[in-house]
Amino acid sequence: MVFRQLFQATRDLGLRSLACIFVLVSAASALYAGGGPRNVVVVCNLNSMVSKQIANYYVSARHIPPENVCNLYCSTSEIITRAECEGQLIAPIRAFVEKPELADHIDYIVLTKGCPLAADYDYSSGVLSVTSILTCVTEPTVTGYLKNPYGPNASVPVETAFSHQLSLGGKHLFLATRLDGYTVNDVYKMIDGSLNATSNGPILLDRQYLPPDYQGAYKPLNDRLQLANNILVGKGIPTIYDDSATFLGGYSGLLGYFSWGSNDPSFSLSAYRSNMFAPGSIADTYVSTSGRTFTPSSSGQSLIADLISNGACGVSGYVSEPYTAYSTYPNVLFDRYTKGYNMAESFYMACPEIFWKSVVVGDPLMAAYAIGPEVAVLAPLSPLTGTEAVISAQATHPNGIASVSFYFDGQFIGRSFQTPFSVVFDTTPYVVGPHVVEAVAIETSAVAVQGSSVVTIEVSNLVSVLQHVSDAYRSPDGQGVSISGRVVVAGTAEMGGQEFYIEDTSRAGGFRVSSSLPVDEGDIVTILGYLTSQSSERSITATNVSVTDQLLTPLRPLFTRTAGIGGGDWGSYTPGVTGGTGLRNLGLLVKVAGKVTYVGGPDEPFFYIDDGCKLSDGSGHIGLRVECGSLPKPALEYWATVTGVSSCRELNGSVIRTLKARRAADISLVSP
Repeated sequence: MVFRQLFQATRDLGLRSLACIFVLVSAASALYAGGGPRNVVVVCNLNSMVSKQIANYYVSARHIPPENVCNLYCSTSEIITRAECEGQLIAPIRAFVEKPELADHIDYIVLTKGCPLAADYDYSSGVLSVTSILTCVTEPTVTGYLKNPYGPNASVPVETAFSHQLSLGGKHLFLATRLDGYTVNDVYKMIDGSLNATSNGPILLDRQYLPPDYQGAYKPLNDRLQLANNILVGKGIPTIYDDSATFLGGYSGLLGYFSWGSNDPSFSLSAYRSNMFAPGSIADTYVSTSGRTFTPSSSGQSLIADLISNGACGVSGYVSEPYTAYSTYPNVLFDRYTKGYNMAESFYMACPEIFWKSVVVGDPLMAAYAIGPEVAVLAPLSPLTGTEAVISAQATHPNGIASVSFYFDGQFIGRSFQTPFSVVFDTTPYVVGPHVVEAVAIETSAVAVQGSSVVTIEVSNLVSVLQHVSDAYRSPDGQGVSISGRVVVAGTAEMGGQEFYIEDTSRAGGFRVSSSLPVDEGDIVTILGYLTSQSSERSITATNVSVTDQLLTPLRPLFTRTAGIGGGDWGSYTPGVTGGTGLRNLGLLVKVAGKVTYVGGPDEPFFYIDDGCKLSDGSGHIGLRVECGSLPKPALEYWATVTGVSSCRELNGSVIRTLKARRAADISLVSP
């Protein structure tokens, strides 16, 4: 709930080894069973606003890396054809999870409401579940139902933490779930419940009453409910177990639920809808079409979506008739979940068949009973520096620690298998300043519960290797910097011979470079130098500039209002223009339009243009100052468009906005 409120209300170059002096840091931490956020791909249907809302919410809540979001365009219908499924879902998702940067660590695929639920594969028994199909997304030879090699009837029984890297019956599978419910708020509540999972609460098991001499198809299913109860009682987990002809209702704080739903002769819809669930809860029913839709329905069999509305955080159902032999094994489901396995692992270990009818709904990482390692990064007392920097962590668990993996700004940098858990790595390729370090520990049992700790650590080197132009904003003047692969938008000759301007090709940021070395618009350059401020404009004073390539098509200017030039402050080292707000855009190639309000005299290489913002910079002139050097100036009162570099200068104690035109063609008259 807290997360939802926050979400709705809005992220010396020596070769010396670092002295091993550390301070224990307790910072943001989390635990996961059978994987973590890096192991999850989230599928977002860009044709559905609901899908985008839920994907954004879940990615933010679970800290899923942005690069793990698979955006695609597909049908918004709950049921689609086989051709639509294979063309709009299977093909793009397969290509996504097989990308080299993801292929070695993606285990879970999460669809969102607004993505198709089921696909028609021409089975007489009905449609297939899209999530069940996606378990085999990188196994193109699987085109129909398959005995689940991770399930209760596997030829070789498996009880271990899931990984796509496991060979299961010769197949490399995924566990696929979806985030769905009647409403977006139902889904938000389900995600919140997974984040705040508790292990305190009873598990309700409601058997259907069968005559003592009954030996039909329902008996083994009923027996599995009794076996589930025996297992839970043996673990000391509270249960509400009923084998009478009464259909149970009116319970609250449930951590688990399994009944016959509307297949129970004594079923009561009001009783079914009266059970309330605790955060971290899971639920299922022996109902053939319980997952056929996630839109409210007043007809047909009972729906698992009703349980989601009442707080259930992880559920499973069927999009069409699965047959009794292929229904969930509750004894396996609750045994695995209460051992600490996550929701997806538990449901799939209890699922006999894949590429079939089951739909698992919820956050796959939810693990109410998991007990994770205690982890703390040992943050150094001084900044990391040089090529042999050391990062260490403490990690403990009653079962022992199998390994600790270290991540630097989300990128894997090493793994340690014994105490002291530490890695040595080279800091010199990174930007100087704060960086996020995470240590992820895995305990030694088959459940492989993860625990993690995240801290911020400073890096300090003689040269800061900028990954983005904006990285320069975080360092003071005098800091050495290098940057490569940036495009020149205003060449040295055009800027008077002593400066040029560069941009990220993404247009995210621009920067002034103080240099007389000749470069031209469109050149791709690598720059080595140090940071300075000239006329209050942050700059790189270059000691070396090399041209490595050239854009065939120069970057186009970004159109903006005159009041948008400059922007606000960016940290303590990089102030904006006086009175400026919004994103800093100094150094970007931009375009403005307006009326010429002042034309400077022979010794004034500038004019002013106003687009209605009526800027006042203390000069006595209205509008934006356009610096044009020796270029021809437009006539007073003319309307014009001007392309140039967003810049600034000091005037009368203020830092004012300016626009630097590059060539005569940058100034275009519209009309008098």
